[in-house]
Formats: sequence, C-alpha cells, structure tokens
Amino acid sequence: MFNFRFLLLMACLLGAAPAWAQLYEVRQGQLPYAGRSQSSVNVVVDGSVDETRDFFQSFMKDSYRISFKSGLAGLLGKKTAIAAKQVAGTAISSRPVDLYAALTALTDSTTEVALFGGFGEKTFFSPDLTAAEFKHLQDMLEKYAPAARTNAYRQQVAEAEAKVAAVDKEKDKLNRAIESTRSNTAANLKRIDELLRQNKSNALLLRQDSVQLISNGQLHQTSSQILERRRARLSAVDHK
Repeated sequence: MFNFRFLLLMACLLGAAPAWAQLYEVRQGQLPYAGRSQSSVNVVVDGSVDETRDFFQSFMKDSYRISFKSGLAGLLGKKTAIAAKQVAGTAISSRPVDLYAALTALTDSTTEVALFGGFGEKTFFSPDLTAAEFKHLQDMLEKYAPAARTNAYRQQVAEAEAKVAAVDKEKDKLNRAIESTRSNTAANLKRIDELLRQNKSNALLLRQDSVQLISNGQLHQTSSQILERRRARLSAVDHK
C-alpha cells in the first residue's frame, strides 16, 4: 500500500513538471496572422494579461526604445495584441521592422506572450528564412523573461505586504475598539459603583427621614392636643 501511494505521488509530481518547466522558458511557437501561420518566440509568465501587457510595454520601451501600442487586428482567438510598426535602429536589423506581441490568458494569474515580426506584412521572421533576425527576436524575449519574473515576484511581495499591512491596520483598529470598550466599561462600572453607594446613602437617609417622620407625627399629635386644651381654657375665660 505504501509503495503504491509513493509511486502515485511521484507520478503526479512528474506529470506536473512540464507545466512548471514552461513558466519563463522561452521557446518557439506558431500563431495565425495575416492569413497564415507565423513563427514566434513564446514565454509564459506570472500575471494577468493587463499586468503582463503593461510591464512588457514598459520593458520594451526602457530596454530597446520600442513603443508597442494597441490596435493589432488579424489574430485568431481571444488574444490581446500590441504592435510597433516600422521601428528603426533596433538590435534585430538595420532595416525598419514591424514587431507584434500577442498575449493570451492561460489562467487568471498566468499569461503567454508570443513575440513575432518582420520587414512588412509579406516578410515575417522565421528560424529558417531569416535566422539571424529571428535569433535577435528570441534574444529579446530571453532578456524579457527574467525581468518579467522579477517584476511578478516584486508585485507578489507588494501584494503580500499590502495584505499584511491591511491585517495590521485591522488589528490596530480592533485593539483601539477593545480599549475603547474596556474604558467605557470601566467608566460604567465606576458610575454604577457611585450610583450604588449613592443609593445606599439614600436608603439610610430614607430610614432616618422615616423615623423622623414618625416622631414628627407623634409630636404633631401631642402639640395638637396641647393646642386644643389651651384653646379650651381660653374659651372658658372669655365667656366669664
């Protein structure tokens, strides 16, 4: 049973290896454009299509002074395509070249970049007919791949840092809320204690006042009786 599980695990790992090996590995490919299949150099990178496009454009502009723009038509399938037409002074050729990049989302977090080009719409680079230019195109993507990996990891670190910062911010918020609640509870307990002491004092005062009220009633009765007797004597004297 143990050997079977071990072999099954190894088979799964070996089966997954080619997919991992493709990440950031520059290789030749084919894609349909201008009515036929064109040779390209491809690489799969981490990141969404939008993130990949933005960094690819920035990298090409900073490294080769090539400005890729949107608006490329003619590619089949759901691809985001950008192009740089009649670019002169590149490392590819002394002649002006047209360069194209097709970006395809493989998953939500991985994108395939296919780079191809030519001297015009009728002369595209290929490893057979224009080997030198195609090799320069491949060298360009070979330089892009590690930069894309670094950029992707930097973004992943930034995202993780942002999540940690958000968690810490929420932690501080919760701590402040807890401290506020504790302070409010302590203030309420202090107030309750003061009210309990005041009620105890009030109860004692009520008992004292009740006793005095009874004495006052008795005094009132005695005083009233004395008053009545004196009124009676006064009345008897007045009638003589």
